[in-house]
Amino acid sequence: MSTIFAQCSGMGKAGVTVYRISGSSSVAALERLIGGQITALQPRKMYLRKIFHPQTGIQIDKAMVVYFNANSSFTGEESAEIHVHGSIAVIKLLNQALGVIEDLRLAEAGEFAKRAFLNGKFDLTAAEGLADLIDAETELQHKQAIRQLGGGLEAIYTNWRQQLLKIMSLIEAYIDFPDEEIPAQVLASTKDNISNLCREISNHLKDNNRGERLRNGLKLTIVGKPNVGKSSLMNLLLKREIAIVSNIAGTTRDVIEGHLDIGGYPIILQDTAGIRDNSVDEIEQIGIKKSRETLKHSDIKIIMYDVQEFNEKDITPFVDFIDDNTIVVFNKIDEVSAHDYNHLSMFTPHIPKHILYISAKTGKNIEKLMDHICQIAEQIASPSENPQITRERHRTQLSYALEALSNLNLESDLVLAAEDIRMTIRYLSNITGVITVDEILGEIFSNFCIGK
Repeated sequence: MSTIFAQCSGMGKAGVTVYRISGSSSVAALERLIGGQITALQPRKMYLRKIFHPQTGIQIDKAMVVYFNANSSFTGEESAEIHVHGSIAVIKLLNQALGVIEDLRLAEAGEFAKRAFLNGKFDLTAAEGLADLIDAETELQHKQAIRQLGGGLEAIYTNWRQQLLKIMSLIEAYIDFPDEEIPAQVLASTKDNISNLCREISNHLKDNNRGERLRNGLKLTIVGKPNVGKSSLMNLLLKREIAIVSNIAGTTRDVIEGHLDIGGYPIILQDTAGIRDNSVDEIEQIGIKKSRETLKHSDIKIIMYDVQEFNEKDITPFVDFIDDNTIVVFNKIDEVSAHDYNHLSMFTPHIPKHILYISAKTGKNIEKLMDHICQIAEQIASPSENPQITRERHRTQLSYALEALSNLNLESDLVLAAEDIRMTIRYLSNITGVITVDEILGEIFSNFCIGK
């Protein structure tokens, strides 16, 4: 496998820029750059050394260098790191210097992590946890990514896989010795183990997509008739002018997005075109259609009304979308007195829990609105004590595994039962990336001494 290099810190001008080299030629490459033997250096210790261009001999920088043996590196290969000053000129010269060294090439995207996986440093779920950690924008996303990177999901799936391997070894043994009947006690115990596994996988899947929602962000959609203040509310929540505010009906034609961190939950805020039935503008009609589609796929909904113009008929366009995750907001309370709007809650009996009176203009009760959003986010995406599914890939393979395991029948054809177990193991292995048939043979020999 070729030796690769890349700048592994942020691009552009910086105080310090870090380069990583990984592969069998990494130590030799570092020796070329520092102009001397590396045998005098100890692994995993930083040293201050001059860095030279291997062809021209020009000094590029004075930098901190360190190398790692294969068993102590991130990738599981011999590796080296160079910490140079992050000027554009230094970066340019070091890229040139590394590019002319034999057996070195520029790494592809994600190739260091890929090599770490291939060398057994972590499984696929931990690799995905690493990617999520890099992309994390909120505290709760960080918490979930750290848990997955630390092997939380791997431990669950590996435990299930090991249990299945034991069951598999038992079935394979009785297939090889058809004259021996499975004792009733062993059969009952095995059935119990399979039932327990089915229940555990099923419960793991029944998580309301909490992990995916937290990882991808909760979609919060603001809907309402034109000119009720949707764009003003969005600008207020985001604390910047992202949506055009106008008294002209139909100003917002498309779905506008912004991102918020509310209580550690990543919120994707969506402002939509005002929904009305009497529009004759073809473009606005397309925007209204998009609004309805966006609302349908939202995790949290804010239905907004103008306190001065609200009537009971205004509920009708949204009644099919109202659920426990909906907040009804009456806006523009700065323009009327309190006794003019307190009675409006009686017209929204579907969601008495989430009704607020606000002013997007003055910011009155916006903190209360944020609290309501956080409460709903906590209900639908709060991290549990156990690691959660974070990708559709995991969910798909687990569903297949549960289906195969549920089909298993130990009292019929054992060959078919063995195949169901084998498929279940494969689906779980597809998640972690660990697939080997030798483990089944190992279980058989260790438990039953076949062939001794």
